[in-house]
Amino acid sequence: RSVPHAHGAARDVFDISARIADQELASVTDNPAVSGTPEHPIVSSEAHAVAPALGQAADSLAIALAQIGAISERRMDRLVNPLVSGLPPFLASDAGSHSGFMIAQYTAAALSNENRRLAAPAAMDGGLTSGLQEDFLAHPTAAAGKLLAVIDNAEYILAIELMAAAQAHDFLAATAPRAAGTELVYKAVREHVSHYGDERPLNSDIEAVRSLIRDTAPPPIG
Repeated sequence: RSVPHAHGAARDVFDISARIADQELASVTDNPAVSGTPEHPIVSSEAHAVAPALGQAADSLAIALAQIGAISERRMDRLVNPLVSGLPPFLASDAGSHSGFMIAQYTAAALSNENRRLAAPAAMDGGLTSGLQEDFLAHPTAAAGKLLAVIDNAEYILAIELMAAAQAHDFLAATAPRAAGTELVYKAVREHVSHYGDERPLNSDIEAVRSLIRDTAPPPIG
């Protein structure tokens, strides 16, 4: 029930961050900034190279993606928990002797927890350098670096959820037909990985679905 609100808030962050990145890419980041003419140059000492806007945008994106990943992991937990799902425990083909998606859910939970730590803002780290001349640092490079890690983790979390959802639908196939949109997603997953019967490691399946997510991401608008 919270998908529209959480995903909608994340989409707003994506849109705002894209605008900020475009704005910063089109700006002058030299220090000092030199304008005027060759005959009458104007040299302005300024701190735009600190790029706090980019640091704050990257931190905001990390928080938004960490939330999306956390929601995905919670849905995954509901799928593997027979107390609430009504499905075989851990979506195992032979519950009781096989572990099914139990360890995959552990992996998703671990990645979600790592994202919570990575979502701590880098822009607030600060630091004094250059003999007190530079007393404010926004750390946009550090913020961007941990954002890349959050993106990687979120892709793996969503891949695990997609695999578990397809497995759940295998058990529900005789109950009712899938909705048209759900059927498209199910077929896309099954084109890359087959039903899991505890007969193989799951790591290659996770990589395959993670690649599906990354390769089919829609291009940016604008």
